[in-house]
Amino acid sequence: MSSNETVAVLSWDESLTLRTISNHCDELLLALTQKSAVAIDITDDQPVDLSLIQLIESARIYASTSGKKLTLLKPASGHVRDVLERGGFLQNISPEDSNFWLHDGVK
Repeated sequence: MSSNETVAVLSWDESLTLRTISNHCDELLLALTQKSAVAIDITDDQPVDLSLIQLIESARIYASTSGKKLTLLKPASGHVRDVLERGGFLQNISPEDSNFWLHDGVK
């Protein structure tokens, strides 16, 4: 985790799957409790599964109810976007979710 005064950037190098997600959960929760904003950096080729999407969606709820900000460093692509599509998350997506996952409307 790298950070400045208020923003933490989480960059995870390993796979983001059920086998490893608990480690990332702890790190994400710690960052959200210590910083006012957290950005998650996920590479296009990282192996991911639905557990990552569940973690991020749960963290979004936690952040919004705690006055924190959670973002993706870049729009969902690669394996993350594939999981979102297969899971039906991109069908009838709300503007808020589209802004978060796909950075639609972000300049």
